[in-house]
Order: sequence, then structure tokens, then C-alpha cells
Amino acid sequence: MLIIGVCLMMKEKLEAGAAPKDGAMSGYPSGGWADMARLVELMTGAAVCQAWGWFGLMVDVSSYKKTGCLRVNPENPDPEAIAEAAVVIRSGGTVAFPTETVYGLGANGLDPAAVSGIFIAKGRPLRNPLILHVASTRQARRLVTAWPAAAERLAARFWPGPLTLILPRAPVVPDVVTAGLPGVALRMPSHPVALALIDRSGVPIAAPSANLSGRLSPTLAAHVLADLDGKIDIVLDGGPTNVGVESTILDLTGEQPVLLRPGGVTLEDLEQVLGKVLVHDTAMPGTDTAIADTEPAGQESDPQGPAADAGTSSGVAAAPCPGTLFRHYAPRAEALVVTGDSQEQQVKVRHYLAAHPDRMVALLATAENAPVYQQMQRGAGAVHVEALGSRNCPEEIASHIFSALRRCDQAGAQVILMEAIPLSGMGLAVMNRLYRAAANRSI
Repeated sequence: MLIIGVCLMMKEKLEAGAAPKDGAMSGYPSGGWADMARLVELMTGAAVCQAWGWFGLMVDVSSYKKTGCLRVNPENPDPEAIAEAAVVIRSGGTVAFPTETVYGLGANGLDPAAVSGIFIAKGRPLRNPLILHVASTRQARRLVTAWPAAAERLAARFWPGPLTLILPRAPVVPDVVTAGLPGVALRMPSHPVALALIDRSGVPIAAPSANLSGRLSPTLAAHVLADLDGKIDIVLDGGPTNVGVESTILDLTGEQPVLLRPGGVTLEDLEQVLGKVLVHDTAMPGTDTAIADTEPAGQESDPQGPAADAGTSSGVAAAPCPGTLFRHYAPRAEALVVTGDSQEQQVKVRHYLAAHPDRMVALLATAENAPVYQQMQRGAGAVHVEALGSRNCPEEIASHIFSALRRCDQAGAQVILMEAIPLSGMGLAVMNRLYRAAANRSI
């Protein structure tokens, strides 16, 4: 009761706009003090407020938590390591683990306090919903009030795999998971480590990507530790992920299926199973309808999507699904998309370099243009170039995007120029991520 009382006092101070002093939240990019007030409200409303949770609101918990790292065979994970991680999940802790897309940061998806730990570690806005990861369709059905024929066909075709389905949520799913929305996002990953962890834990695992909110998604355990070391309990190191971009998100709560986020399952794949699939504006690269990271006082963003009929108690509209904030998947450097065909892109890059001789520039280039850029000299040194793969093979490009952007940051780039590719197939997911990283800016 004493802890809950302290949390309630913290809630009142946060809602009044009082911030911790002396740099208390250093290292935690915040979604706003209103989010933190809402976090305490969620935790106290469940009559649970773990000591590390409320204390983390006032001090940097990295000084007190030691993150363990367990190496696991990605094809045949060590049962002892999985068992150790499952104990952490069941005890309300946080575990980073590999999926076929990117590394996720997981917690018990049925425990509001445990899920709140994800938001604290990542500095994630509470209006950004999470995906619940399951190990079977039976487990998925327990989390929803309806399982339509479309869900059955899609699960049979693409599960386990990089497809997330939004369905009407059951009462057992906490508000903090869905950001107050009526639908819950469900996915059955195909990675052996992820499936073993969910199965051994015995609960659905809520898991966004295992990175600081808005930053680059991790495709290696080292990427996870670079962002979250000291903020989470355990990382299961299963080596590099394969797909490289997050799952496709499809909303099945309305009369017609709606693509909210392109990913590892393409629009063309979905339409082979369902027929016509609507594409939400937030899924289209370069549109300006993404949810802003913050809204001016007294204003609300309007996602205008079938999954966005409800919002958080703060009055700020919830994002229709993960990954739809205006600037997301972002490097530290400024990023710009270079549009046009290969020849036009070469011209634009040359003009940009000539106009900005004093800026450290990195390039995310296709295999077709990379050799040209590698020969460009600027002053005393060469331009930093990351060759992602052929523009005719978007799957290869997708698998390298986030790791290449991290290397550009590590190289000290001030600006990253990223070549656009055609939108067909996996190209839609690639361009969605690049435009999010660039906050829709292009040349």
C-alpha cells in the first residue's frame, strides 16, 4: 500500500507538470510527462507498482539493473537458457529475443505492470500499441472475441511468420497493450527461439522492437545492448535476424481488410489469399498522415483508420498500430530519401554533395549505384557508402537497412542519403521504413 501511495503522489505531480530534478530521466527519450502520469495510473489501477518501475520514474535504472546476455543456438535453442528467460517473463521482467524480423523486447502480455516495464525501458509513448506474440492459433483465439474466416485463412498460410493480425480484443488483454484501442495485434513468429520462449513462458508475450523508442530496429543482440543495456533483464543472443524489417500489420476489425504497415508479408501475398486489400495512408511511403511524435497542446492527431477509433485517457489519439509515428526507425543523423531512377539519383547525389561540401555524408545505395558513389572524392576523403543490394531484389535490401543505418551513425555521418527503390513486393516495406527514418523528407 505504501508503494501504491507513492505512485499516486507521483501521478499527481506528473500531471501537474512537475519533472524529476537533476537530470533524473537521462537516457530515456520520453513521450511526455502526461505519458508517465498515464503509466503510473495504469500500474496503480491494477493495484500493482513494482519498486523498480516507480523508482525508474525518478532515477536512471541503468545504475541498478544488470542486463544478462545468453547465447542460444538460433535453430535449436538451449532449453536451460530458454527456461531461465521464461522465469524472467513469468516474474514480470523484460527479455529481448530474436524473431525472424528484428529483435523484440518482451514481457508478460497479460500483466499490466510487466508490460509497463517495456514502455519505461524504451521511453515509448503509451499511445503506441504493442503486438502480442503467441505460439499457436489456440493461444491467439483466447485473446480475441472473434476469429473470422479471413484470420483462419491468413494464419494457415502465413503463421508462423512475419504477419500481424488486428482482431477484436478479449477482456483479458490489458489496456496498456492496445493503447485503449478495441483491437489487439497478434503474431506467431517463426523464429525457433521466439517460439520456444513463448511456449515455455506459458503466456502471450508483448513485444515491440528492442530499441529506444523511435530509433533503429535491432537485427543483432549487440544492437539491443547498445540501446538498452542496464534497462532490461536479459538478452537472448540468437545471432542476426533474417527478414530485417518488422512484420506486416493487417487490420481485420472492419468490413474489409486494411494494410496498416507493410512488412515481411507483401501486399501481393495478402491479396492472393483475400482478394482486394485496402491500404491505409499510414502504410504508404512519403504520405504526411503518420501520427506525429507529439501534438501541440489542445490538439489531437487523427489517424482516421479502422483500428484507431479509441484513444488513451490523455486525450491524445492512439496510433493505429506500431510503427506509424511520424519519425520512426530513425538514425541519429539527418536522413533524406533520394527519389528517381538510378541515373536521376546519381545526379541528385552529385548536386547535394557539391552544395554541402562541409557536411559528412553517408549513402545507402543500391548495388547498381554504389560503385559510382564509392569513386566520389570530397576534400580529403571518400563518401561513406553502404551497398544494400540490387534495386531488383528488395528482400536483400530489407535485410540490411537497419544495420547499414547504424554503421552510418557510427561513421559519424551528419546526413544519410538513402536511395529509393520501386514499391512492388517488399519494396513497399523498404520505402515505408526509409521515409519514416527521414520524417518524409526527400530530394
